[in-house]
Amino acid sequence: MLDRVRAVLRAGRPGDTDEQVEELVAARMERQRILTKPDPPMFWATLDEAVLIRPVGGPQVMRKQLEQLLELVRRPRITVQVIPLDVGAHAGLTGAFVIASFRGSPDIVYLETAAEGQIVNGPTEIETLLTQLDALRACALPQSASVALMEKAMGSWT
Repeated sequence: MLDRVRAVLRAGRPGDTDEQVEELVAARMERQRILTKPDPPMFWATLDEAVLIRPVGGPQVMRKQLEQLLELVRRPRITVQVIPLDVGAHAGLTGAFVIASFRGSPDIVYLETAAEGQIVNGPTEIETLLTQLDALRACALPQSASVALMEKAMGSWT
């Protein structure tokens, strides 16, 4: 998994030093640790099928990445849905975002851009992104079909 993260960061940030890339990798890995805590938050991800088949880091890296993803998706409180390639254009192609919801507090959105991460908490922007999320979920496969697609993709990385 780390090799894939490094490869993606290195491709997207060609001017960064090895040390800068490692800092970004460490930050990403730290954010993921929340999912392995005893009482993790609900986590719902919608992925484009292209991330399952784009060869980043080579076959062994891709297979390991998919093994880890499948391990996570089998945990309670984690849902991963895949948008199949045959859907064509969809709302997620404009960029990735994360919506964090907290009981008793307004939602917060994290946008990861090529340059940096950005926090958005304006009600209008959040409403727009919640609608975009609904559109993504509407064209994604159910979790069971998504898992089957991930398993198929993993089998192709031998």
